[in-house]
Amino acid sequence: MQGESIRSALTACVSSCTLKVARLLCLTLWGLTGCVEQRDAEVLPDPGTTPGSACEGVAPRTLEEVHAAHFAAERPTGCTVGCHDTGAGGLTFRDAHELWQATVQRPSQGGSSRLLVEPGHPERSHLYLKLQPDAQGRMPQGGPFLDAAALQDVAGWICAGAPEPSTSVTDGGVPTRPAPTLDTLAPSAVQEGVGEVVLSVGGSGFVDESQVELDGTAMATTHDGPQRLEVRVAASVTARAGVHRVRVITPAPGGGASASLDFTVTATGVVLPTVSSLSPCGTVAGSGAFTLTVQGMNFKEGASLSFNGTTVAATFISPSELRASIPAALVASAPGGNAATVTVVHPAPGRETSAPVTFGVASKVSTLASDVQPIFTATCATSGCHATASTPVNLTAGNAYNELVGVPTSSKGCGQRLRVQACGPLRAQSFLIDKILATNSSPACSGGAMPKGSPLSAAQKQAVIDWVAQGAPR
Repeated sequence: MQGESIRSALTACVSSCTLKVARLLCLTLWGLTGCVEQRDAEVLPDPGTTPGSACEGVAPRTLEEVHAAHFAAERPTGCTVGCHDTGAGGLTFRDAHELWQATVQRPSQGGSSRLLVEPGHPERSHLYLKLQPDAQGRMPQGGPFLDAAALQDVAGWICAGAPEPSTSVTDGGVPTRPAPTLDTLAPSAVQEGVGEVVLSVGGSGFVDESQVELDGTAMATTHDGPQRLEVRVAASVTARAGVHRVRVITPAPGGGASASLDFTVTATGVVLPTVSSLSPCGTVAGSGAFTLTVQGMNFKEGASLSFNGTTVAATFISPSELRASIPAALVASAPGGNAATVTVVHPAPGRETSAPVTFGVASKVSTLASDVQPIFTATCATSGCHATASTPVNLTAGNAYNELVGVPTSSKGCGQRLRVQACGPLRAQSFLIDKILATNSSPACSGGAMPKGSPLSAAQKQAVIDWVAQGAPR
């Protein structure tokens, strides 16, 4: 039988036969003619199917969670630009709002009468059906494809009514940009006359529009992900000794200016002090005064400490060790981010200053056994926390500490970060903190937010941060 004859017969059958016979004939002829849309339509439940019947036992999900975990650009299954190449669909999912606007209550453009997403009905949503293993032209185009757990996440959002993302947007529908946070500069100091320097700027909340400012002047900035920017500091800047202020600016909507860090150009022959470790590396707010031992190199007699901006007298032990009594008032409350900065400052006339290091200050006592492990157990206590992750993490009781503390992450885009750095509560320091604080507008250095389902509460996040800030004790 020729293709045109088959198509004519199929059209006549669909219009004149009973539904049961039409289904049978369509399935028979589909193998010969490629009746894709008819085939897809007929395997759906009848419109009269009980609402929510495909949603039994499905956990609700937000679109922020679904997008960050499965459709964002950095995900292997991401679909961000021209997802269907030049096809009729042409969907782009650059953020959760764009995904919502493009799919919910929107008709499919591929010839189907279905909606792309029908709230409450994944079994009648074209988007969901095209993600299934048996779908003709399965999405994402060419793979890799969503696994069963990921499909459950998509269904969870649709079953919950396909709600709009909660991330704030402007009246024009443009998502509000996150406020940038500046944590590190690499290098933070160079010697004069070194020439042009490539400066790596680390932090969080960076977007394509973010720019690095040097002494108030915007610089040509390369965006290398939500946590790294790169600029070139001209040879004219490094030609003379001096201290330059660096910050990150993100334009409206939202955005703002980060705090500043110093980029130091030292005079020829000047050797800067270097801090390698602090002992203790953290404390709990309100726990009183303590003695801080600073180890490193190139320390001079008469050097002092700057503890979160306050000068503290230090005792010179050797060129590699200083000790200082930190007053209770300086740790009476936790600073922003639960991180104080410590630098070594040489005496005049040079007053050479080391690069800052972080001292953790927890808001309150938080232990692994009593405060943190129950959170892991409730949200991520399987032997492989991410069922399809390339490097699953075992956060069950008795295993979490060895899986996290001091262990490097192998996740691409995260540099030399540890899963948990003792006394390192900042996102740029501990991968775990980065993951639990990640949002759709301020994603983690790799992958979606943790835990994979509903996000932790503010109190739960703070309990984890406090545990890390005070040293991540066993």
